[in-house]
Parts: sequence; structure tokens; C-alpha cells
Amino acid sequence: MHWSIIWEYRDALYQGLLDTLLLASIAIPGSLLLGVTLGCVASLPGWLPRELVTLYVAPMRNLPIVVKLFFFYFVLGLEAWPAGVLTLVLHYSASIADITRAGIRSVPREQVEAARANGHSYAQAFRYVLLPQVFRIINPPLTSQFIDIVKNSSICMLIGVQELTFQTQEINQATFRGFEAATAVSVLYLLVAVVIVIAMTAIRRFAFAHSSK
Repeated sequence: MHWSIIWEYRDALYQGLLDTLLLASIAIPGSLLLGVTLGCVASLPGWLPRELVTLYVAPMRNLPIVVKLFFFYFVLGLEAWPAGVLTLVLHYSASIADITRAGIRSVPREQVEAARANGHSYAQAFRYVLLPQVFRIINPPLTSQFIDIVKNSSICMLIGVQELTFQTQEINQATFRGFEAATAVSVLYLLVAVVIVIAMTAIRRFAFAHSSK
């Protein structure tokens, strides 16, 4: 083993980490905003909102992520970064929409009805009564989705985005020390995942403490 390779190519690994974090920092809030919005729309009264969201969620969840990536890059002709970010946002927003819808269904409807009876509008009941409880419920699956976004940002290497996995391949081709490079990158992915878990746990505890006052 030649672990000195990691130090020798530290700049490449650092740049790959920055690109991975940049992809995730755009895709995570984008997929969260779109997914939560769709989940809320699907929970509105009537069949039409639910069916419209299903028309979006079904293909986004069932089509392989790499197919969407190639469609945006090769067929629509988007640049590598917009194609990668859009792919991640659309792919994971569909899952987050289903997670949000399930979380909303898990909260007793009587709580919304009680809020309405106390003079709140449906939107106010949704925002102040339903969503805080839903967020605590869906926090763990959301954490898993965010970690998956970081990991699956590696598919963007297929269209030339120089993130962590791309840099691993570059180091391997230059030195034939793929094991050392892959080990270093795996550790970096693990550290990012740990940070996400800690952050989401802290947010969940803060939300619980704030809503309990």
C-alpha cells in the first residue's frame, strides 16, 4: 500500500470534495422544496391534486437516475452541471413527495379540524399544526434521502463533473493506486454522511423542543 498517494493528490481530492458538496448543497434544498410542495399538494382534498402529483412522481421514481441524466445532457443538450443538479432534484423530489404525503397521513385529521374550529384557515392549520409534526415524523427518511443525494452525485462523473468519484478514477489512471484513492474517497463520503446525520438530528431536536414550549 502506498498511502502517500493520498497526500500527493490531496488537491484533486479536495476539489472533488468541493464539487460533491456543491452539487449536494443545491440538490438537497431543491429536492426538499419541490418534494414537500408536491407532498402537500397531493394531500389536498379531492382526487385531482393527488392524481396530478402521481403523474409526476411515478415516472421520476421508476426511471433510472442515469437515464434522466443522459436525457438532460445528451437529448436536451444542457451543460453538465445543470443536467446533474436537475437530475438529482427531480429524482429525489419524487421520493420526498411520497415521504411527505405519508407523513401528513400519519397525523390525525382531527388536529386540523380542531385548528379550523378555533378560527384558523386551512393554510394556517397546515403550516402551524400539521407541518411541524410531519417534519418530526419524516426527519429520519429525509436524512436517508439527503445522504443518497451525496452518494449518487457520483453519477455526474459520467458527464464530466469532476466530483469525488471522478477524481478517484483520475488518480487510479495516473498511479494505478485505485484502492488507496477509493479508500480515501469512501472516508470522505462517510464524513459527509455523518455531518448530515448530526445536522438533521439537531434540527429534529430543536423543532421538537420549540414545538413543545
